[in-house]
Amino acid sequence: MTDSIYTGEDFEDKVKKQVEFYFSDSNLQQDKFLWRIYEANDGWVELKTLLTFGRMRQYRPEEKVIAALKASDKLVLSANEDMVRRKDPIKDFNEVKNIKKRNSVHIEGFPSETTQEEVEEWFSEKIVPSLPKEQGVCSIRRIKNRATKEFFGVVDVEFKTLEDAEHFLGVSVSYPEGIVAENEVEGKQHILKKMSLLTFREMRESSKRFGVNEVTKRRNSFKDNNRKKPRKDDRDEKTEEAIEETEEKADKTEKTEEATAEAEKAPEAEAASETDKVEESAAVEA
Repeated sequence: MTDSIYTGEDFEDKVKKQVEFYFSDSNLQQDKFLWRIYEANDGWVELKTLLTFGRMRQYRPEEKVIAALKASDKLVLSANEDMVRRKDPIKDFNEVKNIKKRNSVHIEGFPSETTQEEVEEWFSEKIVPSLPKEQGVCSIRRIKNRATKEFFGVVDVEFKTLEDAEHFLGVSVSYPEGIVAENEVEGKQHILKKMSLLTFREMRESSKRFGVNEVTKRRNSFKDNNRKKPRKDDRDEKTEEAIEETEEKADKTEKTEEATAEAEKAPEAEAASETDKVEESAAVEA
């Protein structure tokens, strides 16, 4: 299937913002593929490589892409215009990571059919204009199931400042309406749930470490009951063997129940697990 070519009047602006995002502090060191190339080539990345990225395939011809990148104040083209690098030195990884955690918000409740472009447009039109510090965000990431590519309705957004993140956390928002007055929240559909990404991760870790499901309760109860049962000294060998066989069957049943419960819980676990996420992201500005 041939990729459709974008022909909008904002072609140059879209190309510039997308490539600037690839090389941004927010993304570069998190993108293993791009970071590997960056480190191996003193910061230079071939333009033809960038043009193979999913969100860059719609931007053609190459000459128009080059013209757009020349207008960027954050990127530099090589002398023969076939390679790109960022203008400023990269920040310390740990510093970037801490800022990213501090300024990010976890949001749940988007319809599962919502596209990346629709989420970006919603933020650009409904949220960004109300931010007190910066008229833009660093990244918007839709969280999807790695295997099925299904969108969970969950989005992680990194704001440029902590003040902007806290402002967003302090207002009620609905999709697609945007910011909703407190006296209008009741009865509104699609009110989005949100919390700081740090809070979400703390809650998730707590659930992983201390959560007890029904299978665990049954297993613990079974063991407690067995410990309390008096054993008769005069049981013959056949009786002992029968008891051991019964206990082995019960143990196998428990393991089967536990495996079934884990399988039923898998979609929820995938939604929460970092390793089972597929992320789409882009910088959005007003």
